[in-house]
Amino acid sequence: MRRRTSTIALTACAALALAACGGGSGGEGTGGGGEGEGGGPRAITVAETNGMPSLFLTYGVQEGYFEEQGLDVEVSTQMGGSAAVPALMSGEIEAAGSNVVSLLLAGSQGLPLSIVAAGTSAAQDSEEDFSGLVVPADSDIAGPQDLSGARIGVNTLENINEVVIGNVLEAEGLSLEDVELVELPFPDMQPALERGDVDAAVLIEPFLTTAVSDGMTAVARPYTALRPGLQIGAYVMTQETTETDPELVSDFQAGVQATADAIAEDPQAFRDALPELGDFDPQIAADLSLPVWHGTNDEESLALINESLVTYGILDSEVDLSTLLYEE
Repeated sequence: MRRRTSTIALTACAALALAACGGGSGGEGTGGGGEGEGGGPRAITVAETNGMPSLFLTYGVQEGYFEEQGLDVEVSTQMGGSAAVPALMSGEIEAAGSNVVSLLLAGSQGLPLSIVAAGTSAAQDSEEDFSGLVVPADSDIAGPQDLSGARIGVNTLENINEVVIGNVLEAEGLSLEDVELVELPFPDMQPALERGDVDAAVLIEPFLTTAVSDGMTAVARPYTALRPGLQIGAYVMTQETTETDPELVSDFQAGVQATADAIAEDPQAFRDALPELGDFDPQIAADLSLPVWHGTNDEESLALINESLVTYGILDSEVDLSTLLYEE
């Protein structure tokens, strides 16, 4: 049996129970340049994973790309995508950024969710991957071939990192059964590596560059190893919201797309903003590998991850993507 150690408890039953209590924002006011209460921009809360995913969203808010669409977005950071699903289903938040695996798992459980926009994607070049499988400087692990028996830190269980680790292990004749996955928030991973609580950890930026600058080593680039340019994340709303409030959906999509376009056109401006946005060393901002944002979904990536969930025993059968992808 695959070994997992979790620091949070989130089950399909809990999420389904919350779904039964209420779903979606529905909300008062409208999108599409519509006004919230008091005549100002419509206030919504969007949960997003700590690190580059949340910094992307915060940058879009700071630069006014969501305000231009009539939205006052509050960014709520979280440990991982699955952690936001109960809040989304109960109507506490209007949208959530999540890794694709968590959304496919939610879809397999019958949760009424709609993927409305793309989140982070990996670069085409593995050396520019914004993730890395990191080990301490004095580790005996020189590469993925040495991972048998290792305790590996991941930000949440049954997420994209489980899939990409499975792929890295498979290339070395190993499997997920040969390692123990330990759930840790990204900020806690480097201290856990330093204490020896875990042997390796999958870090994303800016945590990756911070660890490497402190002498740790990236022994694999798991996202691009599965597929160059792999789409990692997506933004999701409840089906109730997409059905009853399509203007909110289109406004949010436009804000995401404008932010993605701005970073693609001027990545240096985004880098220059990172120390203030994320409160970290300007040198780290200069050195780190940026994710890629497109705004629209890469359906080939989604299909590959869907297939991989079955390959690595996380799901028994593939999810019908047409039930999850939002169409106007």
